[in-house]
Amino acid sequence: MSLDFLMDWGLIWLFLGQLLLILWNERALGRPLPRLWGKGAPLVSLLVPARNEEKTIGACLRSLLAQDYPNLEVLVLDDGSGDGTVAEVRRVAGSRVRVLNGAPLPPGWTGKNWACHQLSQAARGDLLCFVDSDTTLARDTVSAAVGMMEEEGAGLVSLVPRARRGSVGGRVLLPMVPHAMFALFPMALVHRPTHPGIAVAFGPFLLLAREAYDAAGGHAARAHSIVDDVELSRAVKAAGYPVRLANGSDLVETRWYESLGDIWRGFSKNAYGGVGYNPWMAAVVVLGLMPVLLLPFFRLGLGIVGGDIPAAVLWQVALLLANRLLTSHLGRDPLWSTLFHPVMVAFWGLALAWSAMLSATHRSVVWRDREVPTRPQELP
Repeated sequence: MSLDFLMDWGLIWLFLGQLLLILWNERALGRPLPRLWGKGAPLVSLLVPARNEEKTIGACLRSLLAQDYPNLEVLVLDDGSGDGTVAEVRRVAGSRVRVLNGAPLPPGWTGKNWACHQLSQAARGDLLCFVDSDTTLARDTVSAAVGMMEEEGAGLVSLVPRARRGSVGGRVLLPMVPHAMFALFPMALVHRPTHPGIAVAFGPFLLLAREAYDAAGGHAARAHSIVDDVELSRAVKAAGYPVRLANGSDLVETRWYESLGDIWRGFSKNAYGGVGYNPWMAAVVVLGLMPVLLLPFFRLGLGIVGGDIPAAVLWQVALLLANRLLTSHLGRDPLWSTLFHPVMVAFWGLALAWSAMLSATHRSVVWRDREVPTRPQELP
C-alpha cells in the first residue's frame, strides 16, 4: 500500500469527518425559537457603543425600537464621534433612546471595552444586551434570545450573525466566519462546563445576565482585550455560568467590513487574538490546517494542466466544496462564493500569519481612527 494511496484516502476520510462535524455543530448551535413575553418580562438594556457611525446607526436603532419584546430600554454611548452620529440618533429615535457622552479613553483600555463598560454602569436592566452600531436585528431577536437564556439557564447568549456584504471581496471572504464556526471546531464544547477555557461569542449581539456579567468582572476585567467578545465569554464561563452560542443568521445582520482593505485590517487586528495569542495554535493553523485544506485544489490545478486528474483528488475537492456549500447555507452566504473557497482559505491563513507577526513585533493596526496595538499587554 503506497504512501500516496494512504494520503489520498486519509484526506477523503478527514473531509468526510468534517462533514459530520458540520452536522454535529448545526445541531449543537441550532436556532433560537420565537418566544412571546408578557408584562412580567425582565428588563433588557440594549446597549450600543458608537463611534463615527452616522451612516449605520439609524438602521440599527430602528431595528431595536421595533423589537416585540415588551420591556426594553435603549442606551447609546457616543464615543467621541467626529461626524453626525448623535444628530442621527436624535433624528431617528428622539427621546426613546438615552444618549451618553463617553468619557475620555483612560490608559489600559481599548475603545470598545471602555464604551461598553460605561454603558453597563448606566444600564438599569437585569439583562444587558450589547449590540454593535452597524448591526440590525429581526423583530423577534431579543425575545428569542431571552427565551434561550431562560430555558438553558445561561449567563451569556450570543448569536452567530449574518454578514452584510457590500462588496465582492466581502461576499468572497466573509463566509469564512460561519465556515470556521461550523466546519473547523467542535462548537458543542462551548456549551460544556467541563471545558471552561473554551468559549466563543460575537460582539454584534451579546446578551448577559447582569449577575454573570458582574461575576466575570465585566469589560473592566479585560480592559485591554482586543477580542472583547471572546474574552468576555471565557470569563463568564470561568465564573461558573453557562455560555450558549446559537446560529442567528436569520436574526442578526452586521456590517463587519466593507472594502478589501477593511477586511484585511480587521482580520489582522483580531485573528491572532481569536486563537488566544497562542503561537503554537497559530502555527498549527497556518502551517498544518491551511495547507491540508488547500492541497486538493492545488493538485486539481496540476491535474488540469497535466491532463490527468486522480479520482481521489476529485473526491477530495467535491467533499470540501460540499462542506462549504453547507456552511454557506447555514450562514446565509451567497452559494456562488463557494467557487472561490480556496481564495478565502488562503486569505484567512495569510491574515492569521500577518496578525501573529504584527503581535510578535509589537506593531499596531489603525481602526476607527485609533491606533490599536495587536498585543494587549502593549496598551498604555
